[in-house]
Amino acid sequence: MQWKLNYREPAKEWIESLPLGNGEIGAMVSGGTRQETIELNLDTLWSGSQKQSEPYPDLPDWNHIRKLVFESRYNEAEEYAKSHILRDWTAAYLPVGTVDVQMLTENGNNEIMEYKRELSLNDALHTVHWIEGGVTYQKETFVSMSDNVLVMKISTDSDSEVKVHVSLRSQMPCVWRKSENMLVFEANAPVYAAPNYYQCEEPIRYKENSGIKFGIMLKPVLKSGTIEKNENGLTIRTGDDFYIILTGKTDFDGCDNIIEFMSDILKCAEYKGYKQLKQNHLETYHSFFDRLDLHMGESDDYFEKTDTIQQMKAFEKGENTSEFATLLFHYARYLMICSSKPGTQAANLQGIWNNQMRAPWSSNYTVNINTEMNYWMAESCNLGDCHTALFELIDRTVKKGKITAQKLYGLEGWVSHHNIDIWGNSDPVGKYAQDGSPCQYALWPMSSAWLCRHMWEHYCYTLDGDFLKDRAYPVIREAVRFYLGYLTEYDGYLVTCPSTSPENCFLDRKGEKHSVTFASTMDISILKELFATYLQICKILKVDVLEKETEFALKKLPPFKIGHDGQLQEWYRDYRETDIHHRHVSHLYGLYPGNVIKETDQELKKACEISLNRRGSQGTGWCMVWKASLWARLKNGEKAFELLKNQVNLTHTTEVDMSGGGIYPNLFCAHPPFQIDGNFGFAAAISEMLLQSQNNDIELLPAIPEQWKRGQIKGIKARGGYTVDFSWKNGKVYYIKISALKEGNVIVRYNGQISRFFFKEGQNKVCLQKTGRK
Repeated sequence: MQWKLNYREPAKEWIESLPLGNGEIGAMVSGGTRQETIELNLDTLWSGSQKQSEPYPDLPDWNHIRKLVFESRYNEAEEYAKSHILRDWTAAYLPVGTVDVQMLTENGNNEIMEYKRELSLNDALHTVHWIEGGVTYQKETFVSMSDNVLVMKISTDSDSEVKVHVSLRSQMPCVWRKSENMLVFEANAPVYAAPNYYQCEEPIRYKENSGIKFGIMLKPVLKSGTIEKNENGLTIRTGDDFYIILTGKTDFDGCDNIIEFMSDILKCAEYKGYKQLKQNHLETYHSFFDRLDLHMGESDDYFEKTDTIQQMKAFEKGENTSEFATLLFHYARYLMICSSKPGTQAANLQGIWNNQMRAPWSSNYTVNINTEMNYWMAESCNLGDCHTALFELIDRTVKKGKITAQKLYGLEGWVSHHNIDIWGNSDPVGKYAQDGSPCQYALWPMSSAWLCRHMWEHYCYTLDGDFLKDRAYPVIREAVRFYLGYLTEYDGYLVTCPSTSPENCFLDRKGEKHSVTFASTMDISILKELFATYLQICKILKVDVLEKETEFALKKLPPFKIGHDGQLQEWYRDYRETDIHHRHVSHLYGLYPGNVIKETDQELKKACEISLNRRGSQGTGWCMVWKASLWARLKNGEKAFELLKNQVNLTHTTEVDMSGGGIYPNLFCAHPPFQIDGNFGFAAAISEMLLQSQNNDIELLPAIPEQWKRGQIKGIKARGGYTVDFSWKNGKVYYIKISALKEGNVIVRYNGQISRFFFKEGQNKVCLQKTGRK
């Protein structure tokens, strides 16, 4: 099956352009005919530097702020936190520049006919086709997954000369290098880039010989013809097909000579030639994309017959829901491969695609939900090696987080808060906030514990003992060490204090709005899971460091509570929310993505259901897919499908909206503005609807909606080292094949029955095969 995004006109704005990438180079291609723009990113181009943002003040008086909280003097506690705890903003992810490709044809006044642009998800290829003045033009573009170059081939069906002008530009001051047949610039990124919501006199600041150094190098490759260098770029004249190669580089990894590095990349690419470059790219890309295949619905040629906008509108009306949901699932896999290929940086708020110097929320790593949501799909969707980019970021954050733990808390271990950046900045931000309430998002030292679950999940799916011992265990142990020190006694329990429930607020008895309290349900859920995971690792690795302390702390954490409306309480006390429809459903972490609230916890599951119904079925783009995954975990496929359907709401709004989400014409998720976590979360929700394995067994179709009548999936992963293929029709599974990494037994639940299978290491087994499917 060929999965494609296709359109009948070029992009008019960034949210209509189509993304290409290889984890390091990102490109947004407009698909223009006479005028094409390609907006570029490099995954390591950020503001700031390796240095800590500012010197640490004296250690805050944590006993004082805890006393204020326990005495319900919330205003005083929040004021103390703003003045003594919160610190400067993180660094920002930045755009590199733009390539302009202008077709200087003699047919420039003729009508454009049979225009089509498409993005092949199967091949990671962008193509544009049109006829003008009787001549057929085609542009084929890809960002190589193997050779680290962007390649654009321009061809026609005519022998007449083609004249093309190519130029480069950047939003940052550049130094241009002299070259006869290439465009080359280098520059330094700013040392400071303020968030777009922070107003200041100098939001972008440069410092001579400081900031990340970066460059771009572009070269046309011709069989015949001429290349003329001029002030604005290169003018190409040729009667043959030709292609352009481009690469970029920063010195983030310590590269001493980025010009020489880029030159070597282009020389190698030119030596290989277009055919070999494309073949290499396809082979590498297919090694990721072809691991899994999902097909739902009846039509095999649906994506050829209708363009993407029509498909989206049909889905909104309840038509072809299986086919379009599957397209969005594969689109998320495509985006994961293109933005988080092993060896590159973790996908940030916008993956690797950003065209603004002051991007929404600095396009950083927001780790109170968004970065984690990026990677919920990685393991189950057979892209576990893409997950490793996040682990590299975690490793850097651990180093900074140990300093934060010591200097800000006076504790051992490591900690991070709700924002981090490429440097691993782990401090709580918001010191200079102008919104009046930074504590509701910034005073939250729990992301380090949440990030630890991703390393444990990787082990659960891969059973990689070396990874557990050498990578995951040291990180998780030191996080546990911090939280054991952070917990404090209250009412016979160990609680977190101060504590918030991102990014929600509550009303006290006087009806006043606050965010800072103690023992939010999310905090306690995360720690219940972290401590239980750590004890499990201790048994696997036969170590006992902190084991007794962790066992004691786990028993002393407060229980979940059910509130005034039967909902799972969001805080230790049964406060009223200021916004019952708040986009964050943080208190339900223990249900999903966590597994603290188990299948047998019927009372708590009912409370979660009431909480979800109170929150409603609308919200920001990423919010709706989180709620879809929660409904899937509750085995309610119709509710999960309703949330997915609500997310597919075509929008062009790019201004911040905290209540209504959707998707853009290029299928990027709209918060709004664009946030890629909603794309990845969509795939995670579908994965959860099709297969669940959180209880040491495998359940097929646990939350399948009635609309998804038939389908088949090959290559989906389950915890315990299993790979599963299965097919269904009318809600009933009729074929199951399972492959096992290790020897062992597994329970498989399907069609209302339970079967147990024993596998030898590396064994494949067809567990169910029926004919005469009805």
